[in-house]
Amino acid sequence: MNTRLKNCWEIKHCGRESGGSKAIELGECVAATEGLGHSCWAIAGTLCGGTVQGSVAQKEHNCVACEVYERYHRTLGSHGQEVPVQFADEEQRYNRMLLARMRNHTG
Repeated sequence: MNTRLKNCWEIKHCGRESGGSKAIELGECVAATEGLGHSCWAIAGTLCGGTVQGSVAQKEHNCVACEVYERYHRTLGSHGQEVPVQFADEEQRYNRMLLARMRNHTG
């Protein structure tokens, strides 16, 4: 069964995707511009609940209770294992982002 996995902006109805209802007013969300619509919890600066969430560490508490995280987190999410298969380009960007973060924290 090949179920279409919605992007975070489709689930949250934030309107910050390209051409979205809030994109001009608030700007496009970094999850949309970076093509990481199934990985928004791992990106600094996303706008959730009308507030910029800041760094990944600062927003972690909010993200773990979010339906996007619950669906798409690669090890914990109900559809986390489907994301790398259906969205190989996004998965490569996600992995590069995690690797860069690890490098920045180790030296």
